[in-house]
Amino acid sequence: MTVKRIPSADEFRLLVSFLGDPSEQTVRLVRNQLREALRAQPSLRSVLESWSQTDLKADVHQILEELRLEDLFDEWVTLAQQGSELDLERGSILLARLAYPQLEFSSITRILDQFAEAMDEILETSESPQQTQMLLGQYLFRDLGFRGNAQHYDDPDNTYINRVLDRRTGLPITLSCLYLFIGWRLNLPVYGVGLPGHFIAAHVIEGRAVYIDAFNGGRILTPADCAQLVRRRGVEFQERFLFPMSKDQIMSRMILNLITIYTEHGQVERAQWLGRVLAVIQNPTA
Repeated sequence: MTVKRIPSADEFRLLVSFLGDPSEQTVRLVRNQLREALRAQPSLRSVLESWSQTDLKADVHQILEELRLEDLFDEWVTLAQQGSELDLERGSILLARLAYPQLEFSSITRILDQFAEAMDEILETSESPQQTQMLLGQYLFRDLGFRGNAQHYDDPDNTYINRVLDRRTGLPITLSCLYLFIGWRLNLPVYGVGLPGHFIAAHVIEGRAVYIDAFNGGRILTPADCAQLVRRRGVEFQERFLFPMSKDQIMSRMILNLITIYTEHGQVERAQWLGRVLAVIQNPTA
């Protein structure tokens, strides 16, 4: 029963109706045919989206979700080809589209652009790199009110950039990325630092890095403070912990955080799908 030509909408509807067949073998065959037909003619997806037969709605929804995740995975494969300098902002939005399929890239970039434009005006009063860093921290963590979500740390929404922007709260890595996204728009020398168990941002001022704890109100950390944070987690501090993380490494860490959260929440299928994404980011040529 291989699809040899593109079926009409009516033929496709008839094929969908066989999802209710009592034979598991028939259902498997039909699902394969439906996927093949949809790959050949994506417009047939509208038949599934408008499906009203109640007893098959769950099956139809599952097929639509599988197709959506296939398309989303393809976007991850394309992003991964950029290597260590991949578009981290685009990746953070792709990650959010796992849970928020209708999320538009422009809706996020527009907000970040607005933040950067407002910050650019504020920086007109800056008289030194030190003041620039101070003003950026005040704007994000005092004026806009971004803060760490310590009370509900394992909420997946803390990782999704759209929800971080909506709620003004998130994980250390997402709040640090917010600092980076604004800093990069303003051509400021900022980068991410992946301390074990706690992600921070760094802002280079006159050749020296100033470390920013975005999760805790943008407080400034010295190298000694960073070492203490690491040791509190039972890890011996190493200077390399303060090295800049590449963008693909930051992306991998965000994905790994979410895999851990979904695994702990018992959402194994979502965690496994993210595992495939992580593998592609870490080895895009495989």
